Amino acid sequence: MIERTESMRINREHSRKGEHGLPSPPSTEETSGMNTKSVKVLHKTFAISGDDDYLREMGQEFEPDNVKLLALLCDDDSRVLDVGANIGMTSLAFSQICPRGQIAAIEPLPRAFQYLRRNVAEADSGNIKIFNFALGSRDGLALMQGHPSNLACSFIADNYKIPASDHFSHEVTVKRLDQTFSELSLDRLDFMKVDVEGFELEVFAGAKETLATYRPIVFLEMNHWCLNIYRRMSIPEFRERLMEYFPYIYAIDGLDYLDYVDQRNIHHINYHHVLNFRFMNLVVGFDRQEILFRLSGLREKMNASTYRCINSTAEIEHTRGV
Repeated sequence: MIERTESMRINREHSRKGEHGLPSPPSTEETSGMNTKSVKVLHKTFAISGDDDYLREMGQEFEPDNVKLLALLCDDDSRVLDVGANIGMTSLAFSQICPRGQIAAIEPLPRAFQYLRRNVAEADSGNIKIFNFALGSRDGLALMQGHPSNLACSFIADNYKIPASDHFSHEVTVKRLDQTFSELSLDRLDFMKVDVEGFELEVFAGAKETLATYRPIVFLEMNHWCLNIYRRMSIPEFRERLMEYFPYIYAIDGLDYLDYVDQRNIHHINYHHVLNFRFMNLVVGFDRQEILFRLSGLREKMNASTYRCINSTAEIEHTRGV
């Protein structure tokens, strides 16, 4: 998961208008009860405000492997859309990776948005703009649910309700990216990060024109728990529907990757994803050569005896026994 540890994934159950420009810090009333922790994000250390569980399990450095991968996938002037920005950790990474670029960070949940606004303001990241709504397949309202101590796991589900008194539900605004892209102050779109707890296909359904126009590389989460419980969708169906939007899909496993379009790899990826919570992130897009060129940089960052790019089922069976 982007912006969460695996233990949080496995063990945890799962308004303000859009802001334009660098936000001012939230008011004292808004920030009361906020926890703060020093966390290194790429090259800088920030005082990060956030919810209890997320900060406690984050560690001293934010997801270094994922940040390294994001640095390979973006250029220093990339225009980036961070969908499901949560409290802003990946946006702070993008701000450093793309110092001549622009980042639009979208987070619909009001409490998480308060943290996002505070963290961006405190970091003095002038190339990040923040927006308080969700992206989906149609304009309207949707119900988000979650636990107040772990906002990163909040979700939208049409037919799934958590009645427990310790969980919350909050109605949020939903917009189609095709309708709202002009509001984001991006002159093009080079890269997207999408981490929306199983709602990814809804985001892409509302972004068909934008995707066709700009053909960005996209880094997204694949989470069988969220897809199965919140969207009632299997991993094979998710893969097939994702291929309706993107011709090239690569499944990421730490600093390793496999072609998820190649039939020889599908069972291996699905098996380890569902049973072992591996291959949790995907890199998808429209230009195979560019994606592979960027992913090839992983080899320069790994010990060749530990990490390899495996391209065939025969190699998989020989090296991993599946």
